[in-house]
Amino acid sequence: MKFNTTTVDQINWLASSRMQSFTEQAVANMKSGEVFNKNDVPVGLVVNDVKATADDPMPVAVMYEGWVIADNLPTELTDADKTSLQESGIKFRGEEGAKSEDKPSESAKSSTKGAK
Repeated sequence: MKFNTTTVDQINWLASSRMQSFTEQAVANMKSGEVFNKNDVPVGLVVNDVKATADDPMPVAVMYEGWVIADNLPTELTDADKTSLQESGIKFRGEEGAKSEDKPSESAKSSTKGAK
């Protein structure tokens, strides 16, 4: 019996499986993790690779909310892109200045102490 080997070359940039994505129309080839712009404003990150042209637009899943590992994205984000993405609901794991609601509260931490 002959076996075929397939190699995956996408690096996982999602920090969590919980995310919110919506369908948009891609008018150019896009890689997973690229910034998706709507009216020249970054609104989300492309979930899967897509091959499209202006003459043949294709549906693409765009992540609008969730946790991301910025170092694993295919291109480095500019500060303006990062700020715009954070405003839409994307959070970057491991960065300083996370909102207090993104971290466990002291009462939540203490309630797990002594639990069996």
